[in-house]
Amino acid sequence: MNLKEMIQLLSEYAKGMSVLYVEDESLIRINTSMLLESIFSDVTTAENGRKGLELFEKKKFDIVITDILMPEISGIVMIQKMKEINRTQPFIVTSACEESSYLLELINLGVAQFLLKPIQSEQIVQILYEVVKNIYNERKVDEFTTQLKQDLLHQTTLLEQYKEIVDLSSIVIKTDVNGNIIYVNELFSKISGYSFEEIITHGHKLLRHHESSTEFYDDLWKTILSKKTWNGIIKNLRKDGSHYISDTTIKPISDEFGDIIEYISISNDVTELFDLNEEIWQTQHEMLSLLGEVGETRSQETGNHVRRVAKYAQLLGELYGLEEEEIRLLYSASPMHDIGKIGISDAILLKPGKLDVDEYEVMKTHSTIGHNILKNSSRPLLKAAAIIAGEHHEKWDGSGYPNALQGSKIHIYGRITALADVFDALSCERVYKKAWPMEQIIDFVSQERGRHFDPDLVDMFMENIDRFKEIAAKYQD
Repeated sequence: MNLKEMIQLLSEYAKGMSVLYVEDESLIRINTSMLLESIFSDVTTAENGRKGLELFEKKKFDIVITDILMPEISGIVMIQKMKEINRTQPFIVTSACEESSYLLELINLGVAQFLLKPIQSEQIVQILYEVVKNIYNERKVDEFTTQLKQDLLHQTTLLEQYKEIVDLSSIVIKTDVNGNIIYVNELFSKISGYSFEEIITHGHKLLRHHESSTEFYDDLWKTILSKKTWNGIIKNLRKDGSHYISDTTIKPISDEFGDIIEYISISNDVTELFDLNEEIWQTQHEMLSLLGEVGETRSQETGNHVRRVAKYAQLLGELYGLEEEEIRLLYSASPMHDIGKIGISDAILLKPGKLDVDEYEVMKTHSTIGHNILKNSSRPLLKAAAIIAGEHHEKWDGSGYPNALQGSKIHIYGRITALADVFDALSCERVYKKAWPMEQIIDFVSQERGRHFDPDLVDMFMENIDRFKEIAAKYQD
């Protein structure tokens, strides 16, 4: 991409963004301002740090560009005070070569973008392009997240309205004290397909679905025989071989002496409700998978990376003995583990070689970025995604990041995704490495038992390695 093309694309990304430029040398300030005004529609300048801080206190800016050495207050002090107002404020610092002693302090403040004086047009355009593109991508994620929340709210609203409609219709069955059916209403016959005569003659065995265990019905009968009301979900067979699901309440009916004389079952057909709930769940899963792929695309990963990680995480969750609902959360949320990479510059994210110390520190922030994107949601699925994004680089021995959590203080979602992500990363070729042989990967995982990975998870992984290989083969790039 040449400079002209980059400026054109930069201008498109920068629409609606504002810049505060703080520089005490008037000639530099005037010349650089002219370049900035050719890109941004809103450019404000200040001749010193104090004036810049006053402007910042009155107005929100998308980007602050500042010199370091200035009269009244320095750029570092100004940045510190601005960070107290907005800790996520993006900064670009301009400096002369002799000012390099300040760079470490600026890095500690979270400043990652620097320009050496004299400022060259190509350099500032390149830096601005990276910063603006990150801001643009973050806003797109925010928009996508907002749309996701709206879609989920819309689907939930539909679900609630549909539930009201279903509640208007009830299936009624009466049995004698021995459980023999003595009455069904017309809606029962319509839904089940069985006539009154058929169900009276053959009884409940016509309705019993093979997925409903003997223990399930034993518990039901134990409850109603003790004169208590039973409520639950029952999967029933229709005459045509299909099934319907009913939300059922069974009430023992007693005479004046307290003896049970019959049972009445009132049921609502919630088959479509369950199907709709499954559709909503699948929609959420697909949305998060697509959003996860957006983040991975920036680092030149394939969509199959997030699919494999999700499948590995699902399998580990099952082996670990998580509840079915937790396994579903883990499966659907794990594709979001690297969503924070959208906040990492291409220069670092796409670097083909090994990252230096400073670059690696910037790269590590993707965990916190991802967690911050998702942490404020009250939805279980997005809350799970926030945990995974924030903790999938924590290590069992406490040497991970961003919070150096140790052992079981790392959420099980984070521990599982960590192993799933590393296994897939080592299995596949990336911009900075070749794929490892499977034997080498297995040795590495074994060596990291109790260091990087949860020992129990490693044991489960080793005992079921063939199942993980099957997933890798099925979803290979």
